[in-house]
Amino acid sequence: MRIAVLGAGSIGSLVAAKLVDAGYEVLVHARGEHGAMLAISGLEISGEWQTRISPDKWTVSLDGAGIHPSLENSCDQVIITSKSKDTTELAQIATFLTQGPVLSLQNGLGNLEILKEHVFENAAVGVTTNAVKRLQPGSIEWVGKGKLVVGGPKGDVFAKTLECLGATYNSDVSSVLWNKLLLNVAINPLAAICGVKNGELRHEPLLSQAESTMIEAASVARLLGINIADDQELIQSLHSVLDSTSENVCSMLADVRSGKETEIDMLCGQVVSRAEKLGIPTPLNSMLLSQIKSLR
Repeated sequence: MRIAVLGAGSIGSLVAAKLVDAGYEVLVHARGEHGAMLAISGLEISGEWQTRISPDKWTVSLDGAGIHPSLENSCDQVIITSKSKDTTELAQIATFLTQGPVLSLQNGLGNLEILKEHVFENAAVGVTTNAVKRLQPGSIEWVGKGKLVVGGPKGDVFAKTLECLGATYNSDVSSVLWNKLLLNVAINPLAAICGVKNGELRHEPLLSQAESTMIEAASVARLLGINIADDQELIQSLHSVLDSTSENVCSMLADVRSGKETEIDMLCGQVVSRAEKLGIPTPLNSMLLSQIKSLR
């Protein structure tokens, strides 16, 4: 079976490597120096899994060169792992590459809705708390092992495909998305604003700020009827993720440092916009949203 991984940054590279290791034929679509190194030299992985994927183990297409016409309908499944700003473009590429199911393995809310516009009920959504950072082009470190949960119409299909990463299936897709979003809004904006690794958020006053931001967002989720854990369990989950990813530089901090567009609109922005429709204030998420936007 041939699987395409589109938007292969840090997480996408790990997913692609695990699929290769599991015996799948893999097409990787990436950009920039990292994509070029994946094609020329393959991928070096350190940390939780120390291995090297040689370039002959997969096929690499580069964003700047586009998708070759010969690849039309050449894949059985597609996994999108890009930042949210690229979801629409990669969803279009996905429909060119496959008539099969497509998974959004991305941060934030809204990606599944975009994906469904292109592949309808052939879509799935997933979230992961695995922490991966790019050391340099063609080299990543799996900093901390986490969970991978998939849902949506074709979620059960990808739970099987991604057994190599310990994937599990949850039919309650809204719960899957919101529970990851709560961790994202608690960690990413604060780490990005303060310029610190995740582990620094374990200390006061940042820990209380992270917890309060998450609980504020959780209140919005509950008013929307989303099935999420109680506050104490959410806080325990936050502490666990901060511990397991303590040395990780989150993607939002990496984007701020490199002057790239962040995913804040799909994280705190989604909390704020949905709260506004309910007529309730979200001062903490609103503050983080405006502060991150001011850093661009």
